[in-house]
Amino acid sequence: MNKLAAMGSVVFASVLFVSGCGNIGKDANKDNREEADIVTNESKEGGDRDNGDAYGFNKFELEIDVDNKDAIDAEYKVEKNFDPEYQNTLTNIDLEGAKAMDELDKMFIALNLQHEMSGEEAREKILEYFQIDLYSKFKLDVEFDDGTQLEFEDKQ
Repeated sequence: MNKLAAMGSVVFASVLFVSGCGNIGKDANKDNREEADIVTNESKEGGDRDNGDAYGFNKFELEIDVDNKDAIDAEYKVEKNFDPEYQNTLTNIDLEGAKAMDELDKMFIALNLQHEMSGEEAREKILEYFQIDLYSKFKLDVEFDDGTQLEFEDKQ
């Protein structure tokens, strides 16, 4: 009888343990999923683009003119109800909102701008990204998460 009671206790404890680890219910394991999202976002170069920690900056404004005509205009701010904008007349792209953000996301990850970069370094990375050799105007304004700013303007 003692063996039966001991075996019953082990089975009962096992059932409790397994049911505690299960995924029952609509919000089951929600905390673990949120932690997984955080780890995933941090392992990507940045974090979450919707709250501004994805790229290391809260504001990004870029204007490039080629032959004195608008070529690239990009605007991104971490601000409630702000719609990002992205225009590239060289490739006939004119986007706003989520579609613009998708294009900006690709660019921001590729550029990986850092607050210790000089304006010249940032300009070279950006021109290389867009494959632009000659421009008539280049203007960049970035406000990083740590409060530093990168402002660079050049006209040729």
